[in-house]
Amino acid sequence: MSQLVRGFHFEDYTGTLLKDLSTGSKKKTFLIVAFALKPELLVLDEPVNGLDFQSTEHLYQLIAGYKEHGTVLFSCHILESSTLTPDRVLVLEEGRIRRSFEGGKIDAANIREALHDENEL
Repeated sequence: MSQLVRGFHFEDYTGTLLKDLSTGSKKKTFLIVAFALKPELLVLDEPVNGLDFQSTEHLYQLIAGYKEHGTVLFSCHILESSTLTPDRVLVLEEGRIRRSFEGGKIDAANIREALHDENEL
């Protein structure tokens, strides 16, 4: 747990009530707890929103290394997030899977093309 606290640069806030934290610090609290619990399936909704650069980098490292504990499923609207850590990317539109990318096919250009190509519905 202390490694997670240090990784998110949260040492100064460990004694602060949740209601007194900023949006970014609340997000860090939730991420620290989620990763400390090590569930088999960790679901994260827009996990980088509200995080500073260093915490975002730490989060990407945590997600990339989570395979030994289980699976991380996360939603994002930030292209960088969808290319740095996943084994599989699903592009959704109106609640349906529009495209799926795996392995070497996961790159910004392919995902960007899927987001702009209206002929593949």
